[in-house]
Amino acid sequence: MQEFIVSETNKIFSKAIKKYAKKDGIEEEKVSLLLHLFDEGEIGENGEVVRSVGYKICHNYAPVFSVSIMDVLGVKIDLRGYSFLVPPQIKKIIEGFEAELSSSDVEVCVFLNREEPDEVNYFLFSNGQFVKKFELEEVLNLQIT
Repeated sequence: MQEFIVSETNKIFSKAIKKYAKKDGIEEEKVSLLLHLFDEGEIGENGEVVRSVGYKICHNYAPVFSVSIMDVLGVKIDLRGYSFLVPPQIKKIIEGFEAELSSSDVEVCVFLNREEPDEVNYFLFSNGQFVKKFELEEVLNLQIT
């Protein structure tokens, strides 16, 4: 199951980066996808601020615009249910990094792999500074809800 999820996630991100590179008329290696958490401004049932996953398209490392999970998936109707399954997993990964780094300013940047353009690389940033490159398999803690 984990191999399938990692493979599909990589395909989704690769396809999204290529799509926005073509759409924006910029080289694929200069486009990335930034994953982050943001406060929705609501208080949840547990009394804490509700946080959701945000997605930004970046050109040359700088965020250009925000997109939705449906935009990332490249669909209008999500028949596979990825828009319900993927964001909670990304949220758990980012929250895990926040706990590890004792920081609430954590972002994951997704780039195409320069040697294999159909593959992606994941980079962790905290407070705007590079922390490390990581593999999705290392941090994916599957919890299907």
